[in-house]
Amino acid sequence: MIAPEVLRQIAAHARSTYPAECCGLLLRDRSGAISFRPIPNIAGSPEARPTSSRTARDGYVMDPKALLSAMQEGDLWAIVHSHPDVGAYFSKEDRDMALGDGEEPLWPGVRYLVVSVRAGRVEGARIYTWDSSRGDFAEEEVIGIIE
Repeated sequence: MIAPEVLRQIAAHARSTYPAECCGLLLRDRSGAISFRPIPNIAGSPEARPTSSRTARDGYVMDPKALLSAMQEGDLWAIVHSHPDVGAYFSKEDRDMALGDGEEPLWPGVRYLVVSVRAGRVEGARIYTWDSSRGDFAEEEVIGIIE
């Protein structure tokens, strides 16, 4: 599914931004290969204030220019972010952002990968995929991200 080298890149990015949340994208190219593109988290900045009251410590807002640039590199496969000093769970805010105002995801087919980072060490990760038969996200542990 996600290559070990890509998981190492995600873990390194999550450690490097700690104690702030990291964020980024997993993109799939034409061959089906998945790559990671880190995106700067601008939460708490003047640019993010119109859309979020969160800080980089307790939320993420992807830099719009970096996001648009990255999305031209491949198909969006997953949205990645970390949770500093808490578990790799899909929070109410994560779910609300994924669903917007509707009952189905804003990004059909896109997964959400959440990384837990405690004291600067990656503890684990979980991936959340929309299950239309249940009308909710299914959760799966990501093996191999802990270093």
